[in-house]
Amino acid sequence: MQRALEVLRTFFFLGLTAFGGPAAHIAIFQRLLVEERGWVNREDFRKLLGAVNLIPGPNSTEMTMLLGYTRAGGWGLVLGGLGFIVPAALVTLLLVALYRDFAEVPLVQGAFLGFRLAVPALIAQALMDLLPHPRHEPFTWIFALSALGLVALGLNEALVVLLVGLLALGARRARVLAAEPFTLFLFFLKVGAVLFGSGYVLVAFLQETVARGWLRPTELLDAVALGQITPGPLLTTATAVGYLASGVFGAALATVGIFLPSFIVSALLARFLERVAGNPVAETFLKGAAGAALGLIAWALWLLGREVLTGWLEAALVLLVLVLLRRKVPAMLLLGISALGGAIWALA
Repeated sequence: MQRALEVLRTFFFLGLTAFGGPAAHIAIFQRLLVEERGWVNREDFRKLLGAVNLIPGPNSTEMTMLLGYTRAGGWGLVLGGLGFIVPAALVTLLLVALYRDFAEVPLVQGAFLGFRLAVPALIAQALMDLLPHPRHEPFTWIFALSALGLVALGLNEALVVLLVGLLALGARRARVLAAEPFTLFLFFLKVGAVLFGSGYVLVAFLQETVARGWLRPTELLDAVALGQITPGPLLTTATAVGYLASGVFGAALATVGIFLPSFIVSALLARFLERVAGNPVAETFLKGAAGAALGLIAWALWLLGREVLTGWLEAALVLLVLVLLRRKVPAMLLLGISALGGAIWALA
């Protein structure tokens, strides 16, 4: 039980502090739980990352569940997921009523600019740590680059991971490689059950809330923005949407609905991974899926870089954060310093 409580403490803290969206969360998990605490090794972390890209639900949240399971069994899975989701949902609920009043305050804008500039460096650092040396595992690089090319062409993320996993199997065979509250709940339960890939895909599903008359277009934009700037899983956007559509009760139902399938699917996946451990066919497929997941992280890094690197100063700051990360400065400390620096810059 001691390990289960450790899982709860760890992910509760991350649920309050892990800003930046799914790719940034994966980077933080990699740095804290692989490099610093050694909960799993890099190879197993890559396999888990590849596996969650094949199931519906929010990838980074499901990673908390699988990492919790690896650390402390079934209780670790449940407490890891709850620890990451609940504080983020509460923060989102607290801020949703204040968001419109404070989103334009220069101090707030500057702080989140600092966060956004630190996140690309954090993701780049994780990608460099997770990618093996090309001499040792050249096929992981091939899988990652293949996935990067496919997702850049517009293919669905889950389909990309599946295709690259099958590519790995093919290579092995060729001997190349060994509103109304209840209605609101049902809507988000459906979204949580069919949403593949990163949480950013959620935005497309949420367009239906406008079509149903639950939210105005401007309210939907506010809810999505709030999900971006709050810590924890990006899918706590559902908390904001539920609140705007049906108050606190709606927020609770939307949050439970969108995350409930992840607990069920992650538990089934954890058991499945245990059963296939050591199976050469399954290991080969997961190796391809893991390489594809790294390609998807690279694509997320590219998209984020295009958004935040608007000039030479921003590029220099991101490079500075990356250098400090390579020198083992704690990621959470750098995120905090970046936010403080952005706030001071905005006031200057």
